[in-house]
Amino acid sequence: MQDETLGQGEVSLRDYLDLLRRRSATILYTAALVLIVGIIIALVSRPVYSASGRLLVTQQNPQLEMNDLRNPFAGALTTSAGHNIETQIQVLTTSELMGDAYKASGQMPGDPRINVSISSEKDIDIINITTEAPTATAAADVTNNLMNLYIKQESDRRNKDLDTAIQFAEDQLKEANAAWARAASELKKFQDNNQVTDLDKAATAQYQLVSDLETKEHDAQTSLDGAQAQIETVKKELAALPANVTVTTSATNPQIAALKAQLDGLNADLQSALAKFRPDHPTVKQLEARIDSLKATLAATPATVPSQSIGPNPALGDLQTQLRKLETDRAGYAAALAGIRAKKAAAIAQLQKMGGSTQFQQAKLMQDRDLAQETVKDIQSRLSDMRIRRVATSSPITIISNAAINPNPVRPKRLLIILMSLVAGLFLGACLALLQEFMDDRVNTPEDARRLVSIPALGYIPNIEREDQRLLTAGSTGGSVLESYRLLRSNVRFAAVDESLQSILVTSTVPGEGKSVTACNLAVAMALDGKKVILVDADLRRPTIHEKFGLRSTPGLTNVLVGAMDVDDALQATNIENLRLLTSGPIPPNPAELLNSRAMEQVQEMLKARSDIVIFDSPPCLSVADAQVLAATVDGLIYVIQLGSTKKTALRHGYELLRQAHARILGVVYNKIPLDGGRSGYYYGYYSYYHKAELPGKSNGASNGHSERIRRRRSEWEELAAAAKERSAALVVREPARTQPSASAEKGVETNENVQTPDVDKV
Repeated sequence: MQDETLGQGEVSLRDYLDLLRRRSATILYTAALVLIVGIIIALVSRPVYSASGRLLVTQQNPQLEMNDLRNPFAGALTTSAGHNIETQIQVLTTSELMGDAYKASGQMPGDPRINVSISSEKDIDIINITTEAPTATAAADVTNNLMNLYIKQESDRRNKDLDTAIQFAEDQLKEANAAWARAASELKKFQDNNQVTDLDKAATAQYQLVSDLETKEHDAQTSLDGAQAQIETVKKELAALPANVTVTTSATNPQIAALKAQLDGLNADLQSALAKFRPDHPTVKQLEARIDSLKATLAATPATVPSQSIGPNPALGDLQTQLRKLETDRAGYAAALAGIRAKKAAAIAQLQKMGGSTQFQQAKLMQDRDLAQETVKDIQSRLSDMRIRRVATSSPITIISNAAINPNPVRPKRLLIILMSLVAGLFLGACLALLQEFMDDRVNTPEDARRLVSIPALGYIPNIEREDQRLLTAGSTGGSVLESYRLLRSNVRFAAVDESLQSILVTSTVPGEGKSVTACNLAVAMALDGKKVILVDADLRRPTIHEKFGLRSTPGLTNVLVGAMDVDDALQATNIENLRLLTSGPIPPNPAELLNSRAMEQVQEMLKARSDIVIFDSPPCLSVADAQVLAATVDGLIYVIQLGSTKKTALRHGYELLRQAHARILGVVYNKIPLDGGRSGYYYGYYSYYHKAELPGKSNGASNGHSERIRRRRSEWEELAAAAKERSAALVVREPARTQPSASAEKGVETNENVQTPDVDKV
C-alpha cells in the first residue's frame, strides 16, 4: 500500500453515464423548464407569411444620347450600356417606390411587421423579391405591386426620354424648314435682282471644289494646332526631367572566382594527402572539413553584386525623339495647309473669272439652300424613326414569376422550436450537471473514491432506513444486508489470501458514516461462517458497540489496559455463536496514549490467541489520532465511506494520514447506498435485486411473488433445520454448558434478541 499514488483512476464513458444518471433530476428539470419556455414562445409567436417574385433585367437598353447639342439625334437610336443589377436593386429599395407599393397593397408605409428583401442571383440578370408579412395576402400583394410599379416607373422614364427627343426633333424640324425657306428666298431674291439663272455645270463644279478645299483647309489647320499643342506638352515634360539619373546594374561577384580558386587548391591538397595517408587520417579529415565549409560558403555567396552609376536620363532621349517627330509632323501639316490655301486661292480666282463675283455669290446661296434642304430631310427621317420606336418600345424589365399566396407561414416553425428547446434544455441541463459535479466535493460514486485513493472496493452496503433492521442477528438468513456482508467477508478473506490476517481495524473519515455498524455486522457475518470472532470497541471517546448488542460498557478494554481486570473476565458473550465482545470500558482522559501503550500490544496478542480474528472499531481517522495508532499495529484496515456524504478533500486527507502510519489498507466499504432512488449501478445492482424483493412497503406485483417464494423456501429450510437439530440431539452427546453470564448480561441478551431480531419477512 505504500507505493500507491493518489488520483490514478481515469475518467471513462461509464463514469460520465453514471454522472448523468446521478444528476438526472437536474438535467430533466432544466430540460423541462427550457422546453416549457420554448413551447410558450412557439405558441405566442405571431405567424409570418412569405411571398416571392422574380424579375428579369436586360443589361443593354436602348437609351437616348442628348450630349451632342448640334446633332441631338446622332445617338438617339443607338444602344448604350444600361444600369447594372445592383443599381436596379437600389432603385427598388427607394422609400418612394416602397411607400407606393405599401399603399397600393392597403398597408401602412413603414409597417415594421412587413419586411421586403431584394437580392440578385449570381452571374444572371435576375432579381428576387421576397416579402414577409403578417398575412399571406399582404405578402403577395406587396411583392406584386412593387414589381408592377417598378416596371411602370422604368417604362415611363424611357418613354419620357423618347417624348423629349421627339419634341426636340419637331422643334428642330421647324427651324430647319424655316432656314430652308429663308435660303431659298434669298437665292430667289438674288437671282431676281441680278437677272441670273442657275449656275451652269462648270461653275457649279468649280464652286464645289472651293467648298472642298475649305473643308480640307479646316482639317489641316486642326491637325497643325494639335501638333503644336503636343509639342508644347513634350517641351514642358523635357524641362521637368533631370538631365542625369542614378543607374543600378549587376556585376559578377569577384568573391566567386576567389572561392573557386581556394576550393581547387584544397581539392589538390586532398588528393595529395590521400596518396600518402589513409582516408581516416586526421589530415585527410581536416582537409575534407575545410572543403565542405568552403562549399557551404560558396553556395551562400551571391553570384552577382549590384553597382550604381550616374548617367544621362534615358527618358530624355525618348521625349526628344518624340519631339523631333512632332516637329516633323507640324512642318508637314504646315506645308499641306499652305498648299491647300494656294489651291483654294487659285480655285476662287478661276471661279471669279467664270462669272465674277455674282456667280460666286449665287453658288454660295445655292449651297446654303441645298444644305438646309438636306438638314430638313435628315431631321424628318430621324423623327419618323423615333415615332416608330415610341410606338414599338418594350421595357427592359420583365416579370418572370408573380408572387403567389402561400397559406403556410414560414415562421414560427413550432415543431422545430420545440425540438431545439428540448435539445438546448438537455444540453444546458448536462452543463449544469457537470458544473454541479465540479463544485460538489462529495464522493458520490465508487469511481470518485477510486480516482482519489486508488484502493480496491471490498463491499457495497445498502442503506436501511429503519434503525432496528441495520444489524445482523442469529436469525438473519437472507436479504440484501446479509448478502452484502457475506460478500464483504469473502472479499476480506481474498484480500489477505497469501498473508496472515488475525486483526482488522474498521475506521472512516468522519463520524456518521456507519463504521461501527459495519464492524458489528462484519463480526456477525464471520461468526456465522464458523470463525471465532472477538469484536473490540476501541472507540474510547464515543463507544457505541455495547448499545448495539444491548450489553454493558464496563468492564471493558480500558479496565484491561490499566491492569484492573483480565481479558477473559472482560470478554462478554453475545447471542451470536462464536462472537464475543470487548466493550470500551470507562472512557479515559488519554485514549491515544492507552492505545499506543505496551499494554495494548499485549492485549492484542491475548485476543488473537483466543480467537480466529479480532475486529477493532476505532474513531474516525480525521477526528483524532486513535485510528492512526491502531492502524500501525493491526494486520489490516477497512475504510468505510458513505457515498454522497464523505468529502473528497477529507477522504484524501484521511488516506494520507493512514499511509503515513504505514497502515495496510485492505480496501474500501461503500456504506448506505440508496437502492430505491433509481440510482443503483453496476456495482450494487445485485443488492438492489434483494432490496426490491424484501424491503417492507416497497413491493409490487412482481416483487410480491418473489417475496412469497423466499418465504416458502425459508419455511422449508427452517423445517429441515429443526429436523436436523432433533436428530443431532438424539445422536450427539451435548457438551457441558458454558459459564452463564450474569443476570444483567442475560437480561441484556434477551433484550437484544427482542429488539434486534426482526421478522425475516420484513428485512
